[in-house]
Amino acid sequence: MANGWTGNILRVNLTTGNITLEDSSKFKSFVGGMGFGYKIMYDEVPPGTKPFDEANKLVFATGPLTGSGAPCSSRVNITSLSTFTKGNLVVDAHMGGFFAAQMKFAGYDVIIIEGKAKSPVWLNIKDDKVSLEKAISYGEKVRAQLRKRFVA
Repeated sequence: MANGWTGNILRVNLTTGNITLEDSSKFKSFVGGMGFGYKIMYDEVPPGTKPFDEANKLVFATGPLTGSGAPCSSRVNITSLSTFTKGNLVVDAHMGGFFAAQMKFAGYDVIIIEGKAKSPVWLNIKDDKVSLEKAISYGEKVRAQLRKRFVA
């Protein structure tokens, strides 16, 4: 981890199932998770995209101090299109805990989730092995209830 960066972006395409590794050095001038997230959204999400469109992204990004032990540095920034704002604005949220440091120690500055899976899946990251795994299906009734409750 040179100068606080792993140099890696993990891109997960749920539509194709492809998982690729990219160089994060092109984003060096956009310091931190928020900078990464907004730049990726600006570059890759076409205008007019709706939050649940396949073209939307979900960007998890860390900063250079993540995993360093510096106070308040174990944060991950999550950037995507908002379902709650008029015009589907790009918004971000911040999460503490161990996730950001574990993401960095696994070797990733940024994880980009894109596309739509045909069925529920979850992302399994164990050291340098990354895979999409089938999620347990809770049936159509439960899915319909969850969609009604959480999808605007």
